Amino acid sequence: MASHSGLCVLVRLPRLAGCSLPKTLVALLEDCRVLKVGLGCWDDASKLMNDYGLSVKGVVDIRYLAIRHRRDIFQNSLSLKYLSETILSYPLDKSFQLRCSNWDADEFTQDQVFYAARDAQVSIALFLQLLGFFSSDPPTAWEFFLGKCQGLIDVPFKGKGVVNGDVNIIPKQKKESPIEQSSPNSQGDSHRHKKKPLGVGYSVRKSPLYDNCFLHAPDGQPLCTCDRKKAQWYLDKGIGDLISNDPFVVRLRFEPSGRPESSVDYYLTVKENLCVVCGKRESYIRKNIVPHEYRRHFPVQLKDHNSHDVLLLCTSCHAVSNYYDNYLKQQLAMEFSAPIGCEEGVRILEDPVRRQVRSAARALLNASKLPESRREELLSEMRTFYSTDEVTEETLNTAANLETRIFNETYTPHGLKVVQCFAKGGLKSLMELEKRWRQHFLDKMAPKFLPQQWSVDHNHRKLIRKYGEDLPIQLG
Repeated sequence: MASHSGLCVLVRLPRLAGCSLPKTLVALLEDCRVLKVGLGCWDDASKLMNDYGLSVKGVVDIRYLAIRHRRDIFQNSLSLKYLSETILSYPLDKSFQLRCSNWDADEFTQDQVFYAARDAQVSIALFLQLLGFFSSDPPTAWEFFLGKCQGLIDVPFKGKGVVNGDVNIIPKQKKESPIEQSSPNSQGDSHRHKKKPLGVGYSVRKSPLYDNCFLHAPDGQPLCTCDRKKAQWYLDKGIGDLISNDPFVVRLRFEPSGRPESSVDYYLTVKENLCVVCGKRESYIRKNIVPHEYRRHFPVQLKDHNSHDVLLLCTSCHAVSNYYDNYLKQQLAMEFSAPIGCEEGVRILEDPVRRQVRSAARALLNASKLPESRREELLSEMRTFYSTDEVTEETLNTAANLETRIFNETYTPHGLKVVQCFAKGGLKSLMELEKRWRQHFLDKMAPKFLPQQWSVDHNHRKLIRKYGEDLPIQLG
């Protein structure tokens, strides 16, 4: 499963044999208000019902959306590989060796994990792109998605045809479906929900990021470009004068704290509102080249001038970039023993002792015919946990509602641990982490429309001259 941010969760159900499935997972799959999008997802839902008794609702096969919204491609293959290459310009590895590798292995290879993650992430990106969500401004995301998917929710994919030149979607006639078909009433209830479905909520800009207004020093030297709101603030406060409307130029009435070192400074360049990778001029999202989970822990010296590492990407390129980011995060996790999502990287843990005591109390309260030996065994657990000789009904009721989650005292967020490791080498070492993320973006995404003067070592020489390479680091 993947979310729009690129986060993926791999749940290996066969490995959970004999254990109860996480309630949050079961609730998520059963919730018809959360759309599950992909290719052949109705068939996947049927298999989950047959093999595990899991009821999955709210599935949408994106092949129907491709037929409905991209008539130029409906006569061709509707495989995920074809759709990804045609709509997202993103190639998928569907080699026989990988597709038919051992998916029953105790441990997946890294290629297998990435293969599964890639399919889920690309499906989300295709869903968003096909619906053209960002070309309109719906009152709520849920209303928009529900309206666009009307008649396609929980419908198995059969095929396509042409009637009078129009695309004709032919839903397969269901027999005894393991998924309840959404009734008009149930869809009406979902329609009134005011929250975004999981995994489909990009924060897309509704206005340009760059207004390309200019701030000048009192002597007329250009200082930087900025947005219109900031430039207007200097005028409203009476500490700046309007010099020009087009371009919008404000000259400050006070000496600024710093000036550009040259006329080719990055912050003096005019920047276009387009995807820096493919050049698309609509539906773009702010991309943090150095992810926030690392940047937030940087010292104050490296938190200045963050706008250099905020670029615009279209929805498709954003999804692909997030996929590649996860790969680098996994590399950093291994290099610096900074796990993502395992025990050391989890803030709250489930305490097995407290959970066992809670289960024992519930068994004692609800099972009237427990064998005496088993009853005594459970009571012994209660006495040991509460350090008492007598277990009363009040004790049992308290234990039956016992909180089983505890704070993980060894918890260190992945991003913080990585930053801490780099910080041991001083300011220059931390700059290497910043540079690594910037170079990673260049290598994986090959952006064709980067702003002029954008560089992987932006501002580094200036900071070293000011603070020195071995500046003691105080993390944020």
